[in-house]
Amino acid sequence: MSGLFDEMEADASAFDEVKTEAGAKLSDLIREAQRQSALQEEHEQGAKDAKKEYHRITRELIPAEMEAMGLERVDVDGNSISLQQFVYASIPATRKEEAYNFLRSIGEDDIIKNEVVVGFGMGQDNVAGAVVDDLRNQGLAPAQKTHIHPMTLRTWAKNRIENNQEIDFDTFGIYVGNRAKIKGAK
Repeated sequence: MSGLFDEMEADASAFDEVKTEAGAKLSDLIREAQRQSALQEEHEQGAKDAKKEYHRITRELIPAEMEAMGLERVDVDGNSISLQQFVYASIPATRKEEAYNFLRSIGEDDIIKNEVVVGFGMGQDNVAGAVVDDLRNQGLAPAQKTHIHPMTLRTWAKNRIENNQEIDFDTFGIYVGNRAKIKGAK
């Protein structure tokens, strides 16, 4: 982490050569942006580490200690700690078929969700509507979701703004601003 930060620091110092007050301020702002970026990464990793340690303490160390003491619950001054069973399950991809076959064999296959998703391209609204109608006529209840891909919407809005065409910023949740993209040396 410190190596990356040092590289970013070197980039910011290149702006020190700008011999104006604004150039010095820009250099300071770049350094601060880079410091905040490094701090964010450090805190994110710290949060992951803390969660892992919390689970180790609450799922391993405390239960082992209480079991060694022969206790399932301890109450002290209105505070309590007790052991409770928890279950975690995740079918490995390599065992998925086997697991599903077992569930089907014991009549528990109702927990298996079976989603059917069909993608339609732009301009195929009528085809999509016909497929949904067909499925409904067969007694099925298809979930139909319509959306605009975020990049498509951004490009569309950008084009309308650049071409001075009418667009309602509130309706489309548009914000126009400037941003600096800072990259470290590779």
